[in-house]
Amino acid sequence: MTSHPPSLPCADGQHTVVYTFVCDFRSDCSDKSDEDFCHFLPCNPNVNFECRNRQCVKKLAKCNGAKDCFDGSDEDQCRDAFFGIRHVPWPVVVKLEGPASVRLVPINSNYSTNQPLDCPPAHFQCPGSGYCLPVFTRCNGVYDCQGHQDEADCNRYTTCPGFYRCRASTVCLTAAEMCDGVLHCPEHDDELLCDSVCPSGCTCYGHAFFCGGPFQAGQFAELRYLHANGSGLRPADVSNNTMLVYLNLASCALRELSHLSLPNLHILHLGENHLTEVSDEHLFHLPNLRHLSLAGNPLTSIFRKQRVAPVLSSLLHSLDLSRVTIPVFHMTALRPFPNIEVLNLSDCEVDTMSTDRFETPTSLHVLDVRGCPLTFFPRDLLQGLGQLREVMADTYKLCCPVTLPTGFNLADCRAPSDEVSSCDNLLRSHVYRVFLALFAILALLGNLTAFVARVFLSRVRNGFDVFTITLCSSDFLMGVYLAIIGVADRHYMGSYLWNDVSWRRSAACKVAGFLCMTSNEVSALVVCLITLDRLLVLRFPFSRVRFSKKSGALASGTAWVVGVVLALIPLLPPSAHWGFYSLTGICMPLPITRKEFPGHQYSFSLLVVFNFVLFMLIAVGQLLIYQSVQKNSVKHAGVTNQSSKDQRQARRLITIAMSDFLCWFPVGLLGILSSAGQPISGEVNVAMAIFVLPLNSALNPFLYTVNRLLEKRQMKKKKRLMEQLEDQMKQRATVTCHNHVNT
Repeated sequence: MTSHPPSLPCADGQHTVVYTFVCDFRSDCSDKSDEDFCHFLPCNPNVNFECRNRQCVKKLAKCNGAKDCFDGSDEDQCRDAFFGIRHVPWPVVVKLEGPASVRLVPINSNYSTNQPLDCPPAHFQCPGSGYCLPVFTRCNGVYDCQGHQDEADCNRYTTCPGFYRCRASTVCLTAAEMCDGVLHCPEHDDELLCDSVCPSGCTCYGHAFFCGGPFQAGQFAELRYLHANGSGLRPADVSNNTMLVYLNLASCALRELSHLSLPNLHILHLGENHLTEVSDEHLFHLPNLRHLSLAGNPLTSIFRKQRVAPVLSSLLHSLDLSRVTIPVFHMTALRPFPNIEVLNLSDCEVDTMSTDRFETPTSLHVLDVRGCPLTFFPRDLLQGLGQLREVMADTYKLCCPVTLPTGFNLADCRAPSDEVSSCDNLLRSHVYRVFLALFAILALLGNLTAFVARVFLSRVRNGFDVFTITLCSSDFLMGVYLAIIGVADRHYMGSYLWNDVSWRRSAACKVAGFLCMTSNEVSALVVCLITLDRLLVLRFPFSRVRFSKKSGALASGTAWVVGVVLALIPLLPPSAHWGFYSLTGICMPLPITRKEFPGHQYSFSLLVVFNFVLFMLIAVGQLLIYQSVQKNSVKHAGVTNQSSKDQRQARRLITIAMSDFLCWFPVGLLGILSSAGQPISGEVNVAMAIFVLPLNSALNPFLYTVNRLLEKRQMKKKKRLMEQLEDQMKQRATVTCHNHVNT
């Protein structure tokens, strides 16, 4: 509820008029839009006189010296003097006691025209005469002074401090002249609302009521505005309030809508009720309806009967269907409203929109489909809307130039851009395309080479070797995932807009997402196992508690099973409705955005919480391994060849583990920040998916190989030094022996 009287906007969009003054036979809008639509009851010619403004006054009011018609048409061709005091001897005070009823009160019989009269308060003297007239006769449009001085200089008569200024007039009244039963103001507003009563439970501003409970609305025939949200009122309760211009019956538990007959109704709010059907028959007797809100109703049928001729609903220009579940919306439902300008379908869960070019309302200016997936829509959905000025949506596809009318300003199409895809391509940027191809090649070739070298060119001796082979295999899957995305991007290049849904819902996209998730989780689990294996070897070098070849294979198999199951859960029937791998063009939703999506909690739990726990374990293990390496390096002389090898493997593992940790840590951190409500840029989401996540899979085999090459180079160098040292020692021994023989 507002602290000010509600107002009706004028058609010019610049001014407003309080509802009490709407349809009151007087135009307050400069364009007369507050009166030109009004329907009034016809005048009874036997009893009433009909004014030019369609107002009804009693026949006796014709030429009675008072303007009973607000436009003064009842006094046309009548005497121009109101009081008829021109031949009354003065000095006197003129007292108005009713229409055409004047009482004269003498002041001073010795009055001289050369001296001013001592007029009573709220009176003024006619210049050059001995008449004291009431102040409300000053600039009232009627010549009351003999010299017409009471209507002179009215353009300067703009303020009257301490008095009531009549509406749209320069007439001023005292408080005693308000609600005294005599019409002083030209538009009679001094007698307006004098006997008005505000019902219990309501707050009233003239003919505008804000009510929180039921009341006898039929007793207030002049009611113009009724805001009865949650009051429990029914349409039948206001059937006699034909002067209503605004009616709000939202949240009134309405289950059916009776046929309303309110010829002046402009705005009707029926939101948040239990209406299941609204047909055009319900609107048959609402010829002036401009705005209709049905938001939040469980509608199953909208304007189904189509019986009403379009002209009867041609004034409706705003329709609010927000929060009404409409999976499929046919534009032909708007057939009864050919002049509709604003259509609100926000949060309607519209998945499909269809149209008939010959039935589409071409006058549409604003379309709001925010909160709707809008998966399917025809290519020409908006092209026939030549007057479209603004579009609001959650899908970037509706704002592609090819879908919009010719000449539409793209800046007025408000939809979040897709971070990955564009109207033409799956990958919107050449930078994304280049790096994706680079990482795909590195992951495929690097891990394949490492796998072949480990399986066919080396002998698998222990659990560590098994874990390394498993890591290569899981990282290889990431390369396959990247290759699938790259091939799809190439295949749909130039026409991705119309293939977006088919691609995201395809088996190839689901397989790609499944491989990506499997690769991520298996890699994390295997790195954790490798860390545990090296920790056991270095912390307990003489213990037999370590991974053998057989136990390593069993642990690796378990990691594969866990990874596959975790990646498979979104595809199982109980969670298939998520469409988990079909949410984005890259087939992998990351929980680093504040926007909720189906399966968001699962994605967050797995990719943030679960992986965070794994990498915390890895970090602790790496710290312990580092301490062991530092401790054992002090005792280098006593270390066996196997122990030295174990230390080299530990150093190598630290590099791999740290690369994995640095790739996953930003994902976890951003996921936590987004869940806490911190805004994360869409570009960051893309960076995580294309630049960060695949990085470790692409670099792991090379990091491992480079480390091994450096170690081999160092060992060869060390071997040469040892050989040189042995040669020197042999030479020294030979010389020493020769000298000893000679002596």
